[in-house]
Amino acid sequence: MSDNDQHVQHTWQLTRDGAEDVTIELWADGETVRVDGGEEEATEGGRSMVERLLAKYTAAGYRIERDYPVNDPAPHDEPVEDDEAEPDGGPDKCPECGSPVEYDPRFGDDYREGAAWLCTGCKWGQWVTV
Repeated sequence: MSDNDQHVQHTWQLTRDGAEDVTIELWADGETVRVDGGEEEATEGGRSMVERLLAKYTAAGYRIERDYPVNDPAPHDEPVEDDEAEPDGGPDKCPECGSPVEYDPRFGDDYREGAAWLCTGCKWGQWVTV
């Protein structure tokens, strides 16, 4: 492994008594996996390959000593500012077809994203104004 970690997304360090430590790196491209101290050196396959390698080494008696993000991309499941309870003033039913409407705090289309009321029938949408 190198001292420059700008290319690394996530690192797992595995250890086993009486054996060389193993380090697995998932690179920032999301596909390249580098193994130091194990049988493999570099492979493709991303997180699914990492999961297979972790299962392989834990079955061989290794344990994960440390697991940490290095340059992980920002998670996309964080709450959005407008991810609150449904605001007052929403329509009772769809003005187009009369079906019930539901509130979606994270609705998005080709042009914008945010809270909206959506028809459960025809998918008519009305954006929430702040």
